[in-house]
Formats: sequence, structure tokens, C-alpha cells
Amino acid sequence: MIQYYLDLETQVKNIKENSLSQGQIQKLYSTAYYISLSVRAPGKTWHLFFGRGSSYEGLWLHDSPPPAALRRKDSFLEYLRRHLSSCSFLDVSLDKYDRIVKLTYQKFGEVQSFLWFWRGRKLYFLHHYQDQPETPFKLLLSWRGKAFVPGEELSDLYEYFDEIGRHHDMNHDISSPELYSMDKLLQDELNASLLKDVTSTPTFLQRKKENIEDDLRKTLQWEKLQSILDKDETLDHIYELKVGDHKIKFEGELNPYERRNLLFQKIKKLKRGETILKERLGNVVEQLAGKNLTKPRQSQIPIIKPIWGEEKRAQIMAPKKSEDEYKVFILDGFQIGIGLNAQGNDQLRNRWASKEDHWIHLEGLKSTHGIIKLNTAQTISSEILNLGASIVAHFSHFNADWIPIIYTQVKNLKGVSGAAGMVIYKKEKHLKCPKVNLDHLIKE
Repeated sequence: MIQYYLDLETQVKNIKENSLSQGQIQKLYSTAYYISLSVRAPGKTWHLFFGRGSSYEGLWLHDSPPPAALRRKDSFLEYLRRHLSSCSFLDVSLDKYDRIVKLTYQKFGEVQSFLWFWRGRKLYFLHHYQDQPETPFKLLLSWRGKAFVPGEELSDLYEYFDEIGRHHDMNHDISSPELYSMDKLLQDELNASLLKDVTSTPTFLQRKKENIEDDLRKTLQWEKLQSILDKDETLDHIYELKVGDHKIKFEGELNPYERRNLLFQKIKKLKRGETILKERLGNVVEQLAGKNLTKPRQSQIPIIKPIWGEEKRAQIMAPKKSEDEYKVFILDGFQIGIGLNAQGNDQLRNRWASKEDHWIHLEGLKSTHGIIKLNTAQTISSEILNLGASIVAHFSHFNADWIPIIYTQVKNLKGVSGAAGMVIYKKEKHLKCPKVNLDHLIKE
């Protein structure tokens, strides 16, 4: 569906008549063909749809968001979410010459603008914005690809589109034979997507159930602790009592009664946890029993992308590499893998490591990633950590006698989409390791 100038003029007028001004931009969605902005106006939430180009050009006002089966993600949607979410909607206006729609909104107390231009079956955009409060305004022209601080006061944002063919003599009397509703256009996209049901277990609930069962297994170990109390076993001269997955440290000068009380409090806490976990497990089992074992259907239509020079350059500058970009040291009883660059760090984690392996990184510093792979039933020792830390420091060009590291198991890592070599981690431990001589291991 292509809207001509007269169609856009009608749509802009319709939006103004429905009093969206001073509404709040809330959620943003995308399909393969459209971008959708939900605007909460007094008494109602409206949804603005902008065509992504390639025969889907124009602006529509609708009363519902796109169906979940059509929703897609790409860098354009993430960019819009980052800049427009939770902003105040001010106005939509149309260029007096060409098919350029200007969306104005308020952020950081300032009026900012996002312009959409459909030309030659392509979508171009312009963004005039602030990154942070009290910072200079920036200007992003999608066909150039890189934001810059304009050197002069901006009088007419529309004029920037002159360099890519903005018309000044367009015929404004042409309109589409029929202006289709967004309901029909979304149904056409649903029909074109050839959606298929994929049967599977609801993975989130199943994973939640497994996690609760594992926590419950650990909690039930209170019975072993109780048996120590029942047998009246002596706890004198014990600094740390380890039973199953639990450790109890008897720190300070504690008499026998205080030691038994410490153990009793641990048992009491585990019993309380058992009750809570059993209730949670029952709820999840009920949810699984009544869950439709079908994944949400997902559209497979290629996403129409705007003209965005930065993305094109990135594709040219980052050719795919198939070779492994990490190095593995085979030692007595264990192995240590090292990423040689950002891509190698990801390959090391995704291709070579297993969930139970240990990940090492310099604390607070940019560094390569290290993975320690132990043999079955082997535990990580201070000697192994010192060696791993020294290898990571060597390949990160860090020279100091003591090496600050963080480490955790690979199962506690999560990669960052679109950022090679970056991870989010949890349950990490902090340590300073002495430097180990690597001359016998690494030959320059």
C-alpha cells in the first residue's frame, strides 16, 4: 500500500483531530512492513503505523498494536525504542512539498524531531535529538549514516532531504484509488507470512520447573544436618561444616551451645525454604499441565530496512570469518582456552566451552577471555586459577606481579546481542592471583 501526498495529508489531519498532542509514547513494535508507536492520549491509546518502504509507504492511525505473530526486531526498531520510548508526543506534520512526515516529541524538556521520507520505494529518515540532558543537539541523516553536531542553527529540517531528491514541484492532487485500513493491511501481511505452528514444550516454564526442583533438592538436605543434631555429634574444633551443597562456618570463639544453635538456625531456614519451593513447584506444574504446547507463530518475511548508511558500511567492513580465533593450552589434567580477539572470545564460549567450565576476565580492565576446562570430578584449585589468570594477563598485555580477576562458570554468562566479545555475568567471584612464569608454556 503506497500513500500519495493527498493520502498523507488526510492521515495527518485525522491524527490532529483525534487530539494525540501531549500524549505519551509508550511501546514501540515492528513488523516486516511497518513500525508502530503506541501513544497514550487522554482516555485512549492510539497506535501510529509508519511504512518501512518498498511498497509499504505512508502513515496510519489504528486502535490496536500489530499482532504478536507479526512482531519482529531489528536495529531500526531498537534505535527508535532507545530514543522515543516514554517521551511526550507533540505533533505530526507534513512537508509542504514532498512525502515527508515530521514527528515531534519532547524529551529532556526539549522539542526533538524524527522525519520519515518515502522516495523511490525506499525509506530515508532524519533524527534531530539530544543524547543526554544539557548536551548539544545531534543530527542523524540515515543516508550518511553517522550523527554529527550541526554547526549552525537549524531553520528547516526538511531542506536536508534536498540532497537526496526532495521534490519542490510534486503534484499534490493524486491520491490512492482506495485507502486500505490497517486491519486489512495487517491481515495481508499475516496471509503473506505463511505462518506455521511449531510444536514444542514451553521452554521457559520447563526451565523454571527444573531450577525449582534443583533448589528443592538442595533445601531437602536439611535432613542430613538434622541427623547431626539428633546424634549429638560434637562440633568442637570445626571451622567449616560441609554437608551436601551447604557450608556452615563457625567463626570466632563459639561455645558448643552456640555452634549447635547456628546449625539449628540453618535447618530452620531450609525448612522454611522447602515449604515455599514446594508451593512454587506446584504452581509451575499446574501451569505446564494447562499450557498450549505450541510456540507462538513467527513471521518469516524478510524485514524491509530503511536506507541507513552506517549499517551498509558495517556489513562491508565486517566480513564473516569461519576459522577459529582462539588458542587452547593442553596441560596436565586440564585445558585453558584463550580468545585472540572479540570474535574469538565468542567462539571460545559458544563452540569450545561447556556450561560447567570456568570463565576468567581481568577485573575492571579490558582483556581477553579465558576458559578453564577441567577433567570430570576435578575441582578448580588456586594453582589452576593462578595459571589461568597469568595466561589471560599475558594475552591482554597486563604486566603486574598480582593479577585482579573475576571468574564464574560459563553457565552464568550471557552474550550481548550485536556486541562481539561482550558478556553479562552473575555469581562472579573476585580474586587477586600471583603472576606465574609462563616461559615453559608460551613460546614467543
